[in-house]
Amino acid sequence: MNFKFPNSYKANRPKPFQWLGKVLMKLSGWKIKGQISDLYENKKFVAIVAPHTSNWDAVVGLAAIAAVDLKVYFIGKHTVFTGILGKFMKYMGGIPVDRSKPGGLIKDLLRQVEDKKNGLIGLAPEGTRSKVGEWKTGFLRIARELNSGVVLVSLDFLKKELVFGKEFMPTGDDKQDILSIREYYNTFTPKNPANF
Repeated sequence: MNFKFPNSYKANRPKPFQWLGKVLMKLSGWKIKGQISDLYENKKFVAIVAPHTSNWDAVVGLAAIAAVDLKVYFIGKHTVFTGILGKFMKYMGGIPVDRSKPGGLIKDLLRQVEDKKNGLIGLAPEGTRSKVGEWKTGFLRIARELNSGVVLVSLDFLKKELVFGKEFMPTGDDKQDILSIREYYNTFTPKNPANF
């Protein structure tokens, strides 16, 4: 795989685990494109992943994370973090959050990543796999709190590409920022177009 990123973003998971991720990506025909700039060495930054319309998005994402051994933190419903699945999700960088308390969700996430020296904080701006009228703006707030840009990561099911695209710098005008970002994502094909 051609995907490049700073050494500090290596998760150092076991080699067989990385091998399994590579095999899954190869068998499914998916490729990872783009890069994470060396400017992010030893820093945390925000990445959003869209379009998010299917459970397959998570499958592709987790296989890709394993294949390249990338250090990623992502949020999930606290109810999913139970049993073996919960342990696996935490191992892969999952952070359980209670979505019934939206006001405290961002504070909770920032608190949980505060002691992390570096890593990618991955979020789905739609907040759900279903079609939504408005995207969540929490990722813009997190980026501001971390003094970070937002790397736009896309899932294109037509080309079978997971693309680390351009970096977007929040302007402070959340409404306009969301419009600009959504326009960027209109060029990618989701698994379920009706949900996007």
